[in-house]
Amino acid sequence: MNIRIKNSFTNRVNVISSTVKNLLNFIRGCKQKVSNRQFLIDPDRKEPILDTLTNSPYSSNSITSSRYTFYNFLPKQLYAQFSKGANLYFLFMALLQMIPDWSPTGQYTTIAPLSIFVTLSMAREGFDDYRRHKQDTTENNKECTVFCKDGSWKNEKWKDLKVGDLVSIKAQEWIPADLLLLSSKGENGVCYIETAALDGETNLKQRKALEETNSLLNSPESLSEFRGKLYAEGPNDDLYNFNGRLEFNDKNLTLTNNQILLRGTILRNTPEIYGLIIFTGEETKLRMNASKNIRTKAPNIQKIMNRIILITFIFVLLLSAVCTTMSSNWSKRIKANQWYSRGSNRDMVTVLFSFLIIFNTMIPISLYVTMEIIKLAQIYFINHDIRMYDEETDTPAESRTSTINEDLGQVGYIFSDKTGTLTENIMLFKKMSICGQKFLHDIDGNRIDSDELLKLFISSPISKKKTTIKSISSLKRSKNRSSSFSDDNNNNDNSDEIIPTTPITRQSSIKSNFSMIAPRPTTPSKSKKTLEDNSILNTFDLLTLIQYFSNSSFGQRAKFFLVAMSLCHTCVPEFDKESNDIIYQASSPDEFAIANASKDLGYAITDRSMGNVSLRIHNDIFNISDDENNNIFNQTFQILNLLEFSSKRKRMSVICRFPDGRICLFCKGADSVILERLRVIYEKDSNDLLFDIGSGIKTDEFLDKTVDLFPMLDDNNFLRQQTIQHIHEFAIEGLRTLLYAHRFIDEDEYISWNKLFQEASNSLINKCEKLEEIADLIERGLEITGATAIEDKLQYGVPESIDKLRLAGIKIWMLTGDKRETAINIGHSCSLIKDNSIKIIIDQKNISNLKIINNTPKDDKSHIVIIIDGETLTTIEQDDELMECFLDLGIKCDALICCRASPSQKAFMVRSIREKLKDSVVTLAIGDGANDIAMIQEAHVGIGITGREGLQAARSSDYSISQFRFLENLLFVHGRWSYVRVSKFALGTLYKCMCFYLTQGIFQIFSGFSGISLYEQWTLAAYNTLFSSLPVMVVGIFEKDLNYDTLMTIPRLYKTGQENTEFNVKVFLSWMFGAIYHAIALTSVPILIHGYFHGYEIRANGSPQIFELGLVIYTCVVFVVTIHISYLQSHNWTILSHFTSFLMIFGWFAFQIMYSYAYPIESKSAIYDVRGVFQRVGNRFNFWCVVLLAVSFALIPHYFLKTLVNFFEPTVVEFYQEAEKDQKYLEKLIECENVDFYEYKNDKNDELHGTKFTTDQLPFQDDQIFMSPEKRSSSPLALYQNPLTPITDVGFDEVTTRND
Repeated sequence: MNIRIKNSFTNRVNVISSTVKNLLNFIRGCKQKVSNRQFLIDPDRKEPILDTLTNSPYSSNSITSSRYTFYNFLPKQLYAQFSKGANLYFLFMALLQMIPDWSPTGQYTTIAPLSIFVTLSMAREGFDDYRRHKQDTTENNKECTVFCKDGSWKNEKWKDLKVGDLVSIKAQEWIPADLLLLSSKGENGVCYIETAALDGETNLKQRKALEETNSLLNSPESLSEFRGKLYAEGPNDDLYNFNGRLEFNDKNLTLTNNQILLRGTILRNTPEIYGLIIFTGEETKLRMNASKNIRTKAPNIQKIMNRIILITFIFVLLLSAVCTTMSSNWSKRIKANQWYSRGSNRDMVTVLFSFLIIFNTMIPISLYVTMEIIKLAQIYFINHDIRMYDEETDTPAESRTSTINEDLGQVGYIFSDKTGTLTENIMLFKKMSICGQKFLHDIDGNRIDSDELLKLFISSPISKKKTTIKSISSLKRSKNRSSSFSDDNNNNDNSDEIIPTTPITRQSSIKSNFSMIAPRPTTPSKSKKTLEDNSILNTFDLLTLIQYFSNSSFGQRAKFFLVAMSLCHTCVPEFDKESNDIIYQASSPDEFAIANASKDLGYAITDRSMGNVSLRIHNDIFNISDDENNNIFNQTFQILNLLEFSSKRKRMSVICRFPDGRICLFCKGADSVILERLRVIYEKDSNDLLFDIGSGIKTDEFLDKTVDLFPMLDDNNFLRQQTIQHIHEFAIEGLRTLLYAHRFIDEDEYISWNKLFQEASNSLINKCEKLEEIADLIERGLEITGATAIEDKLQYGVPESIDKLRLAGIKIWMLTGDKRETAINIGHSCSLIKDNSIKIIIDQKNISNLKIINNTPKDDKSHIVIIIDGETLTTIEQDDELMECFLDLGIKCDALICCRASPSQKAFMVRSIREKLKDSVVTLAIGDGANDIAMIQEAHVGIGITGREGLQAARSSDYSISQFRFLENLLFVHGRWSYVRVSKFALGTLYKCMCFYLTQGIFQIFSGFSGISLYEQWTLAAYNTLFSSLPVMVVGIFEKDLNYDTLMTIPRLYKTGQENTEFNVKVFLSWMFGAIYHAIALTSVPILIHGYFHGYEIRANGSPQIFELGLVIYTCVVFVVTIHISYLQSHNWTILSHFTSFLMIFGWFAFQIMYSYAYPIESKSAIYDVRGVFQRVGNRFNFWCVVLLAVSFALIPHYFLKTLVNFFEPTVVEFYQEAEKDQKYLEKLIECENVDFYEYKNDKNDELHGTKFTTDQLPFQDDQIFMSPEKRSSSPLALYQNPLTPITDVGFDEVTTRND
């Protein structure tokens, strides 16, 4: 009995623990771990399939992207709204105000506006969610064709689809759920899908049904007989991998991602497919990716805002405490002796809370709501800026958030991807290395003279045939003979004869989604070039050598390399009827460029299926032979295995069977990965290598029926050394390199390996890891085949943009997956590395010297660039001390390049700097590919490039642009303006509240600290909304402290935001001291006039009533606040600023006129005599004199003080504001701004950037009317003398070598 009770208790505890854990996961947004899925396939079933884990039906196919329902909207929104500190503060104050006799300003003056603002915020959320509901309803009610048990088809709504249903999808239809592709009416069971809505990639993806299901399940009759069992992984968010197994016809069939069609994709170029639903609704991969727990971003300025609000709140508490103390003292000393105040004593708590209620609105209740409106206007300007519109791609800038607009004006670090971000991601096949000779892929370039080409070939180490040939032209007459020529025959040739050729042109095969190769002119150049100019051979020369030396070692190797290029990729050929040409669907621009280059060279893939590739080889590309058809061969290669590329493997391989039955592995990838897998060459023992695996290559009939085992060991050494040298040269030129290698595999070895491969493919656990391990077993003992080099063109304007960003004080770190030499070359090209830069290369060899380098002082005139690779960074990450030194060094230096970096390392670098600097510096990450998403989300500001790698990065970013150069405009103009506007709006809002509500505190001095309000309650409540809101909003939306051209041409002005000069505690206190002075002046002047000038009374008889006095002071405040914000603190005065200023003042008087008539005579606020007062007072000349005197007394001293400060201590911004008034002088400043600090020479000849200026031509001279000589050191000239804060006194030259 006790055991059963104990077990029951344990079970209950486990259930509760599991429930709590699931609830916490739900709250945190974490995905729950789901077990594998398995179910029986039976078209005749009537009941839904049950989940074996929960014993309940699987989730429906209905999706919900909305956040709320009708029942939970109100509670969720109330929690969300009052989780904000400001709203909670005002709710507390509103509750205090509701207590009878506690509030001197009425019971509803706080709760009413708070309710309005909260309601507006809730309404906005509700409207957004209502649109999501409508979109969900539209999608859930789409129809799909579902197979019925009687063998017919019927249409059902998507929301009614269930796991295990068989569906039919036709061309151009959306995939309604995650499906297993059973059969396709496309060729060989292939179908094509568009995944742009899923991952942003516009190129079509190929999927292929298993041969067993495609051949047997291709009709309704066969589907009705379909029985089996499916085993699949549980629901997850991995879009690119799938592990599963299908038991069908007594076979276990392995399922991969190649048989899965995901929800959110569209069927293209395929008539119809049949599919089995595996995952539905919220368990589809699309929905699993839709709700990740991403770091919430908040503006950097918010931390200062929180401190300022805290300071204001402490001030309110202190002011209330002082007033409470003075009230108690006044009551004891004076009030007790006044007969009219007897019996009206209040306790200290009531008095304290009364004062808190009076002063609570010094923290503006509308601050956050109004700021949101301002930021929405700012993103409108960003989205509609024509200067950031890319006409070529029809892509404007787009803002996906308004929360962090001001952060764009405070960026200190930029972390940039290279490919597609700094470069165009338009791949041009430029060069290749074959047999130790490099070739330029420029088929319209000038050809080398034929005889010179022959001499080069004969003298090259790649040729071992001892031939003596004077002219290639002799081969034309002896093309049917052997390649060995006698001297006698050659002596009879005319050495000046020119071989007639048919020009080769790159076909316009650019009708796919990549426009990688520009069409060339069809007329070849008539001029010739000689070898004396050391020009690189081009593809005309390559094809000539292949044509005439087909049987030579070079010819065999060259043709074999072209076969490797043609087979080792995954491009899918399609025949275009309009152009009568083959076009390629490629998953990457690199493969597209390689496939088209091989086609240009006469090796074109004409058809591809999962098991075979058809290759058309044109051996006589020049049409020299009389029988053209004999020179075109079509060969079919059987694709046995495809070892796919991954960021971890950094290579891909294809195992194929040649037409003669031999099995060959082609591998291409990063040279660092391929080189370590090459066969080791033993120079002393030649016999061991003669028949080593991969050392010989046999050719079949399409390779001239010759056998060439490549027994030349010296050639292998030469080939390896030269290829590595060429790769290094290509990388220095900034080209993306790929190294090709191969090996021939014995049949028995392949059978043994393939068995292991199939076992790993059928594994449901750690399938990817197992496949990588098995692939590594076969990718060994390789021989070099050749190398390719692809150019990724630098985007227009990138070097100029980086120069300006650096002048703005922004440090740029380039994080790329390319090799070191390529990254360094791009660094030079894009101006990240200067000619006089000191490069510090950190690798595994000198990593131990990192501490020494870090401790070496840095000269502030040196430009230091750190270069590190991903492998070294991995080592540094494992040592906290080394990591700390590396980060310190990175912060000290001016730029950093990290090559061979993985996506996780990119994000790690951003996170490390962000945490190291403790969010004191704003970080920005910019990229264009899916591998940049983690980095973009880690940074304070994420910028996505709408590039050729898809839209994933752009969709996951905060802002997106189409070109890197637009980053200038986004940061220097919109970012800086947003920072200035938000700063002035926040300061102006706090100022107007302090100025107005402090008059209540000053009035307490004249009212015995009684806690009575100077203003009528509803007039008081309307101040923030009706009489002071528009001026600060206009400043927040339209303020331009400097013009567009000035900001774009003088990057150093961007430092205003980096240094937080516009919004900090010091600036806030200066505004508040101004507000305090204004409040004192505006309250004291009217009261003192009434009290001490007995001959003058505003009213006809006696002292003014309290409402009348409050009316005078209120009027003065409206004037002062409007003028101060719209004119004294705003630089650009526009018609809109004049109109809103007039509207505020006119609106105040119009309100008083109407309110004076509408105010009820019998009012609960009996102490305020409102009815008809304004009409009586407004007609008096004395009223306007008091208002004019008080406003002048408040503003004139403030104006003179501001003028004096601007004259003797001008800021950089004020200096350039003055300079903008003189266009010629501004042009001189801009000319000097082009000086690069690191090239600036502060010597006697005043040489600036190669241009000599005389002393009177230089800016900032003593005779400038707005700059005194004594203050020149604090002028903007200091930016040129010392634009970067020096870190230490000595340079890095002691431990590094300057780059020459």
